[in-house]
Amino acid sequence: MDNLKILQVVGYKNSGKTTLIESFVKMLSEDGKDVAVIKHHGHNNGLQQPDSNTDSMKFFHAGASLSIAVDNETIQLHKKRGDMPLSKIIAWVNILDPDLLFIEGFKQEDYEKIVIVKEWREWEELKGLKNIVCVLTHGEATIDFPRVFCINDEEKIWGWLNEWIGGDVENETF
Repeated sequence: MDNLKILQVVGYKNSGKTTLIESFVKMLSEDGKDVAVIKHHGHNNGLQQPDSNTDSMKFFHAGASLSIAVDNETIQLHKKRGDMPLSKIIAWVNILDPDLLFIEGFKQEDYEKIVIVKEWREWEELKGLKNIVCVLTHGEATIDFPRVFCINDEEKIWGWLNEWIGGDVENETF
């Protein structure tokens, strides 16, 4: 896990987290990077599961704690999470050896993170998080932090991300 670059993207609902990560994944994968994403599903009603009639879901519903379906293009995994910590999920991801891992959510975890804020009061609530490396704002950047960019300033965000990665990405824009 020492070589895996991990960046969290955190903020409140509808702040642009998914859109930002999606754009990062698109441009980095187009540049040949192997990118993984973990998203925290903030609702306690569980994730939508595939059709119960598939063999892998029959095993899962029968009590298997882990069911994996594999074809020549995709691996689909279903695991009863329980109290599994994020670090253990990251260890799974690390086995597959991606270049980068983006994590959406999990605010209290200790990985380097981008914080997205829509208004100043959100920053007041989030500025105490650990390992903030960049802040993105909606509108004017009036937050006192070393690296603050407007979420619409793709050139500056990309420049920062490229530097954070290590400066080896050829794409220049989102």
